[in-house]
Amino acid sequence: MIKKVLFLGSKQLGLISVKNLYFSAPNKLFGIITFDDSKDERSILGNFKQFSYEKKIPIYILKNPSELSDLIEKGKPDMIIVVGWYWIINKRLLEKVPDGIIGIHASLLPKYRGFAPLVWAIINGEKKTGISLFYFDRGIDSGDIVAQKEFDILENDTIKEILKKTERSVADILKENYSKLLSGEAPRTKQNHENAIYCSQRKPEDGRINWNFSNKKIHDFIRAQAPPYPGAFSYIKDKKIIIAKSRLFQSPYFGIPGFVSQVKSESVIVCCGTNAIEILEIMIGGGSIPVIPSNLIKYGQKFV
Repeated sequence: MIKKVLFLGSKQLGLISVKNLYFSAPNKLFGIITFDDSKDERSILGNFKQFSYEKKIPIYILKNPSELSDLIEKGKPDMIIVVGWYWIINKRLLEKVPDGIIGIHASLLPKYRGFAPLVWAIINGEKKTGISLFYFDRGIDSGDIVAQKEFDILENDTIKEILKKTERSVADILKENYSKLLSGEAPRTKQNHENAIYCSQRKPEDGRINWNFSNKKIHDFIRAQAPPYPGAFSYIKDKKIIIAKSRLFQSPYFGIPGFVSQVKSESVIVCCGTNAIEILEIMIGGGSIPVIPSNLIKYGQKFV
């Protein structure tokens, strides 16, 4: 029976996870490790601090990845659970944790190993995705799988809706499997590495829209990066416009890609390489609150 569990993580998904671990077996969780992400809009570092204070669980807020090895060597955990950790974990640490390092990856492994799996899944027009509870090994998200949960990606789901579905699935998968992990009775299924798909890291500047793409591809691109993420963007003249919400224009449409061909009371229609898209919400000038595009965009303007 495992006695000491250490948690590594951050963001909302990490907080949901560590709370589930604590309420499932409060005497097993002996420490929380996170990092200072206070400059990130998605940071909930204060919530982690408050939770650790209320439950009297030691919390360690790292400034750089090198501090992790020292903490693990001193703490000697039997098992580490990782959710929402964005720094590379030195593979030699695997040998120092007798019952393994177990993480949650936001895809149905072996698909979408690597960075930003949910974003890439939406960009690629996937109809389904999910989460995987798995053991770390020396590869990239290639270790044995304990359990998986699948959920749908609907046509107009943005990353915000998919993150909510992910949070619910993470809570469920931990409730169903944590006691099995602690008792050593959790299943382990090897991944089929021949079916592996990898995805690379994304940066905010990667969100520029190519209007020569089809309306479906542009719609997927927009919803994959919608708030709370930095957003898909384009320019009208020298003004950067983040497109926060869109939907497909259902009829065939011919026009110059990027051309604003209709302005309605609550939306604008923009031509794409194939057909057109209806833009419902935009953000301009660094604003974080979406507004109706017809108040700011005029007929005949062109996105580039």
